[in-house]
This record gives sequence, structure tokens and C-alpha cells, in this order.
Amino acid sequence: MKKNRLFLLLLVIGILPFLPEPTSETAGAWTGFLGRFHILILHFPVVLVLALAGLELARTRRPQWDTGRLARPFWVTTLGSCLLSVLAGYMLYRTGEYQGELVRDHLWGGVLLTVFLSLAAFLRFQPTEKTSTTSNILQNGLLALSALLVIYTSHQGGSLTHGPDFLTEYAPALRVEAVSPLEQKPKAELLVYQDLIVPVLDKRCFSCHNEYKTKGDLLMTSFPELMRGGKSGKTMLVAGEPKESELYHRITLPETDDDHMPPPEKPGLEEDEIALMRWWIESGADPEMQLREGPESPEGKALIDRLLPNLFQARRLQMRREKEQEALLLEIREKATPLGLTIEPDREAPGFFAIGQTIPPQPVNDGAVSELLEYAEAFSKVSLPGALITDDGLFELSKMTHLNRLYLPKTCIKGPGLAYLQSLPTLEEINLSYTFLDDAGALNLLHLPQVKKVYLFGTEIEPNVLKALRRNLPDVEILEEEGPYF
Repeated sequence: MKKNRLFLLLLVIGILPFLPEPTSETAGAWTGFLGRFHILILHFPVVLVLALAGLELARTRRPQWDTGRLARPFWVTTLGSCLLSVLAGYMLYRTGEYQGELVRDHLWGGVLLTVFLSLAAFLRFQPTEKTSTTSNILQNGLLALSALLVIYTSHQGGSLTHGPDFLTEYAPALRVEAVSPLEQKPKAELLVYQDLIVPVLDKRCFSCHNEYKTKGDLLMTSFPELMRGGKSGKTMLVAGEPKESELYHRITLPETDDDHMPPPEKPGLEEDEIALMRWWIESGADPEMQLREGPESPEGKALIDRLLPNLFQARRLQMRREKEQEALLLEIREKATPLGLTIEPDREAPGFFAIGQTIPPQPVNDGAVSELLEYAEAFSKVSLPGALITDDGLFELSKMTHLNRLYLPKTCIKGPGLAYLQSLPTLEEINLSYTFLDDAGALNLLHLPQVKKVYLFGTEIEPNVLKALRRNLPDVEILEEEGPYF
């Protein structure tokens, strides 16, 4: 009976990572309430697992250190804390507040930790006559793996809470780097958004609103995503109107307000940072605005002078990320060029790349796209007009989770593969002009309510089907225009 219970427990815990991706709509009030206890419970298994592993491994060398009657309660308490932490963490995951690869790795770590520890407990407390040297070695191996997993999982959880660079941001090696190119850049040539606003957002907002953790469905690591907003549907930036801008509204609410951002457990923006945000929005919230364009008042100039020294430090970290991005660009280009593909930074989505074709173009098919899938999360735009891309290729493209614009005019698309694209939450624009799309294939567009604009010029779709699509997709522009190729 006890064995059956153990295997049932392992089965339940083991299937958690394979359940469907969560959304904020799928979680009930109790799920969110109980899930937040994960933050409280998680500290217990961290300490208990490491202590248990240390005591049990020491016992194999020095039998006099055997905990005797305390062993079973200690194991039960440790395993119970792991189980409660995983279940509460999964409930928090179901709320949709935490999404992306990092939280999936964190979930996998917790699940594997609980499974390995359960198997070790099974070996530890089996009848004496069944114990053997092999089972003892296996038990100790599982305990050692559990200790490593608790360290790994804790690190992943810390990265979710504080950001992936929290431990290394102020590492000594960074302090002796050469002077940042930003400090040599003339002050008047600084871009207000990129050089002043982004460091503030990076310090105060990005840890909760990035591609790994997207609270409120709001991604802030690129200007287009910031303008897209979150699940509230409110406009983040209204040029010239700070009070109408949701971003400014949230950071200026009283700290006691539930909607104040950052939340109470995070340090809020300083007065100078709020003043900078207000001035930039009043000046038009233009991402290309240079510092030379203002402010002209003595107070405004004094504000900039106070902010710049602190922002330079944050910018140095950003420069390091940009260097890593440049290295990744060269690596992808080396693989893409022989395939007839070009890779360029996407100007509309900083930090991501756009796939295009070499000139003169070479034959590009589904296989060429699949060759780049190890970098799938790095792409936000694909432009392959006239390529030999079929509906099978759409399955490969659906793995590019940050894809925003997909231009495939004059390709071999017939339509069934469009359903694959429903897994792309940021996909907003598709060009299918001059493809083999017909009435039946076009109906698969109904699976893509997240898309904002579709070009269908030169296809075989009947007018009545276009009318039906527009009626059922009122928020999507369905255009009988040739549309952009690049």
C-alpha cells in the first residue's frame, strides 16, 4: 500500500511540467491565494534538503552519527516541505504571472527534486533484509542529486524574483572594465529613451516584465512591446499626456495603492526618475529623441546632471548585454549565410533579430528554417518572399516564440499550417499575398485572434469568406493589399 502511494505521488508530481501553459484566465481566486504561499514555504526545503543530505552522507562514513528515531520524522518533514512547495509553486505558475523558459526550468527543478528525494526515502526505509551496498550507493547518489537540484532550483527562483543578473551585476570583474563607450559619447547626442529611460526601467521594472517573467502580460524590454501594453488594455504612453499614460499613472500612485508599481516589495522610482519620465512623456515620448532637444530650463538641466552618473553605471551593464548580442548575431550569421538567409538586428524590437534572404536569393525551403531553430527565441521578424515555404514550414516557424511579423508572400502556403501559429502570443502581422490560400485554408485564421493585420492580396479566397473572417475577427485588419515584403 505504501509503495502504491509513493508511486502515485511521483506520478502526480511528475506530470506537472507537461500540463498546458497557464494563462491568467485559467486560474481561480483560490489558486492565486494558495500559490502565493510558495514564497513562504520554499525556504524550508532549501534548508532541510541540504541538512538531510549532509547528515545522511556523513552517516555512511561515521555510523555513530545516525539520527536514530529522528530519522523518519526528519525525512517526512523534508519530503513534505518539498511537496507543499512544488504544489504551491505550481498554483502560482497557473496564475500566469510567471511565464517563459526560466519559470519552466524552475518548475522542472522542483519536480525532479521531489521525485529524487522520494526515491531516496523509499530506499532509506525499506526493510533491513532488503538493503544492500548497491541500494545504499543509489540512495546517496539520489541525495547528492537532490542537494544539487535544490541549489539549481533556488538559483532559478532567485533569477525570477530579482532578475538573471542579480548575483553578477556588481561582481568585482565588472568594476575594472574599461571605461564604457557611453561615457565618451557627447552628452547632447544621448538618446533620451535608450540612454536615460531604459536604465531606469531596467533597474525598476524589467525583473518582472521580461521575456522570462511577464507579469500582467506586460513585456517592457522593447519599445514596441511596451506600447502594446498588458492585459489591462490601457495605453502605456500617451505623447504629451503623462496623466493619461498608464506607465506614469502607475509609478505615481500612492504606495499604499494596490496598483502602485513597482509593488511594495520592490524599491520604487526616485523623485528624479519620476521627473525624468514625466518630462520625456510631455516632450512626446519619442524613442529617437536626443538629449540636445531639451530640457532647456535650469531645473531640467540640473535634473539631467543629477541622474547621469547613476545611469552610466546601469548603462555599462546594458552595454555588456549588447556585446553578448553582437556575439550571438555573428554566431547565427555564420550558420545562416550558407542557407541563403540573412540575419539583421530588428530595429522595431531591440534585442531580437530579423531573418531575410540573401541577394541574389538562393532557394530557401522549410529545411533552411529548421536549421536555425536552436536560436528560435532570438527572432522577432521573418521575411521570405518567394521562398519554398510550405505549411510544414509554419510548424517550424511556430517555435519562434517572440515572432512579431511574418512576411511570406509568393510562397507555397495553402492554409492548414496557419493553426500552428496560435502558439505565438506576440505575432501581430502576416503577409500571405500571392499564396495558394483558398477558402478552407483561410478559415484557419480564426485560430489567430492575437494578430492585428493580415494581407491577402492575390489569393483564391472568395469575397463572402473574407466578409465572414472580418465579422468573426473584428479586431483584425484583413486587407486585400499586397503588403510589405520586408
